[in-house]
Amino acid sequence: MNSIEVRSLSKSFGDVKAVDSVSFSVKKGEFFGLLGPNGAGKTTTINMLTGLLEKDSGEISILGKNPNEDWEYVKNRMNVSTAYFPISDVLTVRQALNVYSRIFGVKDYKRKISELLVKFELSHLQDRRIILLSSGERTRVAIAKGLLNDPEVLFLDECTVGLDPDIADKTRTLMREYQKEKGAAIFFTSHYMFEVEMLCGRIGFMINGRLLNVDTSANLKRIIRKTTVEMVVKEGRAKLLRDFLLEEDVDVLFMEDNRVAFEVASSGDRLYRLMNKIFAQGFKLSDLHIKRPTLEDLFIKLARRK
Repeated sequence: MNSIEVRSLSKSFGDVKAVDSVSFSVKKGEFFGLLGPNGAGKTTTINMLTGLLEKDSGEISILGKNPNEDWEYVKNRMNVSTAYFPISDVLTVRQALNVYSRIFGVKDYKRKISELLVKFELSHLQDRRIILLSSGERTRVAIAKGLLNDPEVLFLDECTVGLDPDIADKTRTLMREYQKEKGAAIFFTSHYMFEVEMLCGRIGFMINGRLLNVDTSANLKRIIRKTTVEMVVKEGRAKLLRDFLLEEDVDVLFMEDNRVAFEVASSGDRLYRLMNKIFAQGFKLSDLHIKRPTLEDLFIKLARRK
């Protein structure tokens, strides 16, 4: 069963097509990632899915329901945590969580709030007003708010922005545990490529309002067909190595002192065979670095395409 179904979703602001006929689905219990540069349409998509923005056209189904027709049912079973939607500054941490608990109709909300305050290391801040919190502390409050009603569908929009590495790591662990324990569908956006790859089974890339690719991290990285190799050659033979690589029809990126960098096809055993030839020619290396394609490489490639 799919927890989220989107078909031909579109939204414009004047002449700007923020979301352009986007279609995708998120399965029950799936951690789904959405990547894209600023202005790609990620947050606009989330805002339409969570009812903050009205769509221009297309179809949305959450937990098998049309949100326009069954909003109360959908609202009580989903939640959102975002770095871009501030919680009222005049309230204390506990007061803010009390308010949202009432909105979502959380039973035994005092116990639930206390549990979340402990989980996100906020207990000592519960009586402090939101305006006095650091950006990372506010982010933790926003994530706690997102889990108040044990949502079956959870939207996390840049939810680790401003967190120090230790708290960010604990937050990712909590999100994974929550997903497994509750079988929730989690829709996740982030500019941190490593955490998207760590958490998400499938990832979509969004550019200029369009969804270009949806696949696993491993399959997406295969779009980048080149592996970068950097070598430091002993005995001042960098120029000879460069000439040898050019004869082998290899793309040499640069040569500086004894350092040579080049690109070679990622598929097949091309790199293995080339390395054997290099050593057979008598070249000796004092350093070797092989950089295989990453999600960040793909992000940059797709963001720069016209």
